[in-house]
Amino acid sequence: MKKTLFAFALSLLLTCFALSPALADTTAVHISLSDRGLAFSLMQQTASSYFQLNIGDFHPSVKKSPLQAFPLFYLSIATQTPPETIWKQKGKGWGKLAKELGLPANFHGKYMSAKNKHKKGSPAKNDDAIFEELLTIRFLHEYYGADPDLLFYWRSRGLTYEDLFIGINLGYRLQKSPVDFFSLRVAGKDWRLIAAEVKVPYSTLSKPATAPKKTLSLPKEKPPQKNKKAKKK
Repeated sequence: MKKTLFAFALSLLLTCFALSPALADTTAVHISLSDRGLAFSLMQQTASSYFQLNIGDFHPSVKKSPLQAFPLFYLSIATQTPPETIWKQKGKGWGKLAKELGLPANFHGKYMSAKNKHKKGSPAKNDDAIFEELLTIRFLHEYYGADPDLLFYWRSRGLTYEDLFIGINLGYRLQKSPVDFFSLRVAGKDWRLIAAEVKVPYSTLSKPATAPKKTLSLPKEKPPQKNKKAKKK
């Protein structure tokens, strides 16, 4: 009887440990459709100014999922290959495509090192997801000067990329650490409530708080050459 009670108590203790948000590797954080819409707009605007490309020129798939812009544009610049050419081969997967285009295995450098500190809790598991995560974090670091270690930590807590963009941008705008905002998100508050707490109009969360610290130019696709007719003798 004592063994049975002990086993039940141990089982209950382990269950409570596993369900404790403070101790779990990740916390599932839901983001609303309206919050996501604001973040998508923010992603598009910051990518547009950083890579010097009009939003109207984005591929339709990139407009629907702006996260695709970061691996696409960084690969384009690193290999001096037009984005249109890379997009046509996207089905191969970002990692395989990068290898075929001649990029070294350590292409991600310090961003991979920062990610590995929180590897167990990262939501990104397959190669494509990891590639997107690394280059999105790189973008936030280069555009806002955000600390990659901090960003990977909050990714390990379950925050979405949309959360990172809105939080970092809002922190920059108010000259405050985004940690306070991220903590509120993990606690279950959405960005509408957070905006109200800091007295910022909700709709303005999609407005970039700063211009990029630098800009990059994407290689352009060369127009097809016209066949020159042979001159008659």
